[in-house]
Amino acid sequence: MLTANPISLNGNYEKYYTAAFFDEEAFVKAETLFCDYRSNGIILNDDFSDSEWRFTNQLQNMSISFQFNELNYYKNAITWIGCDYHLFTKSVKTYVVFRLGSLTFNRIREVVKSLRLFVDKTEENLLDTILEYASPMADFLAVLPGEDSRRGMVLESLEERQWDRQAQTGKNCQRVLSEFRTYFKFNDAMQNLWESAGDGEKLFWFPLYLWWTLTAILPLRTTEFLLTPRQCLATENGQSMITLRRTLLKGGGRKFAYRIDKDYETVRYIIPDKMADEIMWYMEATKTMIPASLSTLFVQEPHYTYFMKKPNSTLGYYTYSNLSTCLRCFQSNIMGIATESKIHLGDTRHLAMISLILSGGSPLICKELAGHADINISAHYYSNISSFIECATYNAHLNSRTKAAEMTERALSLPKKQKQTVPVQDGFCDSDVFRRGEIYDCIKSIGANGEIGDCLYCPHFIDGTSGVHFSFANPVAQREQVDQDSLYLLQTLEAVRRGIGLQEDIQSALIRLQQSAYWYGQCLEKKWEVGEYGKAEEANDGAND
Repeated sequence: MLTANPISLNGNYEKYYTAAFFDEEAFVKAETLFCDYRSNGIILNDDFSDSEWRFTNQLQNMSISFQFNELNYYKNAITWIGCDYHLFTKSVKTYVVFRLGSLTFNRIREVVKSLRLFVDKTEENLLDTILEYASPMADFLAVLPGEDSRRGMVLESLEERQWDRQAQTGKNCQRVLSEFRTYFKFNDAMQNLWESAGDGEKLFWFPLYLWWTLTAILPLRTTEFLLTPRQCLATENGQSMITLRRTLLKGGGRKFAYRIDKDYETVRYIIPDKMADEIMWYMEATKTMIPASLSTLFVQEPHYTYFMKKPNSTLGYYTYSNLSTCLRCFQSNIMGIATESKIHLGDTRHLAMISLILSGGSPLICKELAGHADINISAHYYSNISSFIECATYNAHLNSRTKAAEMTERALSLPKKQKQTVPVQDGFCDSDVFRRGEIYDCIKSIGANGEIGDCLYCPHFIDGTSGVHFSFANPVAQREQVDQDSLYLLQTLEAVRRGIGLQEDIQSALIRLQQSAYWYGQCLEKKWEVGEYGKAEEANDGAND
């Protein structure tokens, strides 16, 4: 949802305009905004229909041209944008006035210049271009009038390009950590909404709710999620199963058939019974509504009913633009978070990949990891793993802080029980399993060169000289180890892609990374228990809020 805050009137109140998508009502609001800015001497033109607008901020004057190549538009862009040239131009102007106040003149002008790429390039050529302003371009496409299935695919690709660009240019660790905190806040807000909302409200939010709960644990692309079949549920051996569509076109060099049954395969996954019950509730609540033309799970009626509008789509199914609008509404209206902190639809796929990497080495994760054709996008998963661990551990620390404080207070009056240890080379081992003569904990410990049972890399090892657990000793060193193991996994995957590695190598690299990730989390918990790192991070978190 785009929100415009044009001016403060008499210093007493401010005017806000919102638009979930561009229609006649949004265009009327845009012209009203234009007049407001003109009356305040910010826009120097007299007519909204002018092909070039002039602006001033009292320090400099600048202009923005809305003259696009109409011939190229109808030749290249209309086949996937899905609205005529004049409506496109009017939408660009509407987008500009809605962004005034939140972006600088120069940035707005650069965005409009980037939008000219839409006119001059086909869908394929556009996505082959390095797009500096992928995020605002995606925002614009999401609110553009009309809908087109190919436009949804471009939207998804633009979001992936944002990750790709971040991976190439690099992000400092603090910014990544701030974004991860937004995901945890998003989860809390979504759960609170779902517990308090009525059935009618839930029908509107359900696609977003299921997107969050499903794609945050299973790395689906957004288009794959939206193509979930209507009859997707089954029970097998007492377990709830969901049927999903997975694309065959990523990384395999396959030709487009332009048919869902040819470009996608159906795959079944086990899901929690609670999730299956919620899907059944949605199917029952929407069974009398107009079904989706592609027999997909979601229907459009609750979406447009929420905005008290009629569907403006001829596609007849719940689209990428619909879900994108729902996400923007949630973050703007429910969470009230800043634009720069917002998450995007493609983010959960990355979160799911990181979660799978850290939680298990199943055949599913090996297939998912080895199936990426773009090494730059893949690399971004691994560069963020240590930050994800830090944020997840800190979030858990904050949630349990009160309980932990109570337990600590009680423990002060009780004598501490020393764990029994067993002598090993250069130190001691406090593993109860090893003390019984078993090696289950030992085989989880993998050394720097892949050797199994290396005590120096085991969380149960206590140094004979210092008397401390090596794995808890230095959070900086542990983070570096996670980053090194992440890079090692990436290199292993690349070797498998090139045919010079084995799937078993991926499994070994995963175990190694999961081990160092566990130790890093334990190390951070140890630090935060004594109030060192946690207090500094809490202050920093407050500054970010």
